[in-house]
Amino acid sequence: MLNLNYKTVEADTEPVDIDLTSSPTTVYINKNAHQEEKTDIVTGETRIVWIYDQAQVNRQEYDNYMQGKTQADIEYLYMMTGVDYDE
Repeated sequence: MLNLNYKTVEADTEPVDIDLTSSPTTVYINKNAHQEEKTDIVTGETRIVWIYDQAQVNRQEYDNYMQGKTQADIEYLYMMTGVDYDE
C-alpha cells in the first residue's frame, strides 16, 4: 500500500490525476482539483489558478505498488471465473 501524504498546491494549468511524466524519479498523484480566481496584492490583476491536493511518491515505490495491484487483480479475476490459476 502506498503512503500518500497530500498537501494543497497551486498551478496555472489543470493537473492530471496521476502525473508520470514531469519527473523521472517522482510520481505526482493529484485530487480535488478546482479553479479559483486570485488577485495579485501588488498589481491588483486577477488570474485563474488551479488548486488541488497533491501527493508525491517515489517512482520505484509506485511501480512496485502497481505491479502488485495488477497481480492481485489478475488473481481476483481467476477466482471469480473459477479458472485455475498457476503462477
